[in-house]
Amino acid sequence: MTRYILDTNVVSELARPSPSARVVAFLEREADLWMSTILFHELAYGLERVSDATRKTKLLAFIDATKKRFEDRTLVVDMGVTEEAGRLRAFAAAGGRTLAPLDSLMAATAMVHGATLATRNTKDFRDLGVDIVDPWLGPANTNAPEE
Repeated sequence: MTRYILDTNVVSELARPSPSARVVAFLEREADLWMSTILFHELAYGLERVSDATRKTKLLAFIDATKKRFEDRTLVVDMGVTEEAGRLRAFAAAGGRTLAPLDSLMAATAMVHGATLATRNTKDFRDLGVDIVDPWLGPANTNAPEE
């Protein structure tokens, strides 16, 4: 069974009024789903940027429900993850790419825990050695040349 770490865009899709049927099917089909504490940082940041009170209340309820659902399946950023993230950023920089710090932490979390990162932003993570899947499309080969 494959362990998946969900990127923020996958989880945020569920908060949309009409989430992608492919994403919903992916989440229903896969049993070993995990989150990183980085995801909750990004959700909290997004929540604080919402000015509409009704929307903010709904998003807060969504975040609280997500925390509860994944309370025993949330991976923390530890020393191993931070060191791997640093290596990934340096590797990307050596290749002329910029890898955002939070993206490096998400990728490193997946790598350290032997998981596949589920994300729509496959381009950001290509050629880093992390296994990725796009729930909107299907599996992607991390070592394949970018199309």
